[in-house]
Amino acid sequence: MATTNLEKLHQITTGGMVELEILTPTSSRRIKTEFIGLLENKFIILNYPNAKRLPMASDYLYDGIMVVVRALIEGSEGHVIAFRQQIMSVSSHPARLLFIRFPTQVQLFELRSQARIPTLFPAKLKLTDQKPFLEGIIKDISLTGVMFDIKTTLTINDIKDARCNVIFDSETEYEGQICSVKKHAKGIYCGIRLFASEEQMKTLMGDHFIDPSALEV
Repeated sequence: MATTNLEKLHQITTGGMVELEILTPTSSRRIKTEFIGLLENKFIILNYPNAKRLPMASDYLYDGIMVVVRALIEGSEGHVIAFRQQIMSVSSHPARLLFIRFPTQVQLFELRSQARIPTLFPAKLKLTDQKPFLEGIIKDISLTGVMFDIKTTLTINDIKDARCNVIFDSETEYEGQICSVKKHAKGIYCGIRLFASEEQMKTLMGDHFIDPSALEV
């Protein structure tokens, strides 16, 4: 019997960031919102995205629309779960929330399982309430994230699982989450999952003279 991985849903951090992909017959939109909780075999609850994340949200989020939810699971060393299901209800009182039908199956995959391209281009890491920015080198890149080498005196516990922004240049900045941290002699290697679409990552690679076709099997 195939595993359903439903128990992994309990490892999503309450209040943690998840990615919500809204599926339509012609396109999809990816946004970030917070995981509120779940009722076993009934529904998953997400925060209704604010207007900054999704302008005119009511045009996209309504009863019956199909969505894909992706989340980093706590203490997983870079594992992500994903499931596809319908929105069953959108509440407005006492708070705006999304109720999503409980999935019958959850997919589990490793971020590091993706092929990665070695790089050596500089970037900056911005942590929440952390100033100044941390400067470093992107050591490799894939369609889901980067390995960032930063010179810092911060400890692993200071940044493990932290949300962050990676600044590639004056025009390109993506939000992400630090999935893995490894200390070395002069700093820290950070495995970072970026909240960016595959097309955005391919564009980023092209802008920095990296051929994304090297990732194809």
